[in-house]
Amino acid sequence: MASKLKFFGHIQGPNGLIYVEREGNATAPSILFVHGLGGTTNAYQTLVSALAEFDLVRFDWSGHGRSAVPKSTSIDSYVDDCKAVISHFGLGQIILVGHSLGGLISLHLASKIPQAIAGLVLFGPVCPPPADSQAALASRAAVVRQSGMASIADAVVSNAFATESLRERLGEVALAREMLTRQHPEGYALAIEALKDSATPQLKAIVAPTKILSGEEDKVSTVETGKSLANGIGEHAAQILIPGVGHWYMLEASARCIEIVRSLVM
Repeated sequence: MASKLKFFGHIQGPNGLIYVEREGNATAPSILFVHGLGGTTNAYQTLVSALAEFDLVRFDWSGHGRSAVPKSTSIDSYVDDCKAVISHFGLGQIILVGHSLGGLISLHLASKIPQAIAGLVLFGPVCPPPADSQAALASRAAVVRQSGMASIADAVVSNAFATESLRERLGEVALAREMLTRQHPEGYALAIEALKDSATPQLKAIVAPTKILSGEEDKVSTVETGKSLANGIGEHAAQILIPGVGHWYMLEASARCIEIVRSLVM
């Protein structure tokens, strides 16, 4: 009989308390979910519900959701959050799932501990921004510090969903907005600055089978971005194009996301 897991609470991380949820089957392969900028553990709720036969671990990285807001962050510090979760629960090889900025964090993690990653699934992973985009990121960080999350929420959410999703998936759009507006402004601003100052991961160090999902209407992580990352990783990486989908893959195309994650675990 499968041993059922159930943990909802905080663990001590290198940058403060980290909120973690673990559930599913203790004897099954482990899947670690890393949310994106403005997300929380709730971004993966549909996937977690459908993949209950596995050992499922999701967490809010530092400054987001229910985790503590540190004095400073970087991509490396978010990677350290991931390592702390892996170490705390004694996870062996994992399937690593990352969305957006969580995809960039996952790429860095997979390049640093390649032997621990059995498979990598990336939903619209972002890359370090070019110089002409860094000023816009700095401006967004300044705006949320001064005016709060609601001041940017509608613009950010509208930009992140496909046109049809904005019309037809009102519940999913509302969830994305709710996650965004509930973020601590300083935690969100720190994450923007971490992205602004980020470096390209050592893609050739990644040895796990990798699936990169690219939505044809994703304006945050374009089809070309996904193609470039897949080419950089090598022949064990594949890009999968998803028509009619923007940047919120788990909310806009949950069935396809579930299918692809399961294909790497089975």
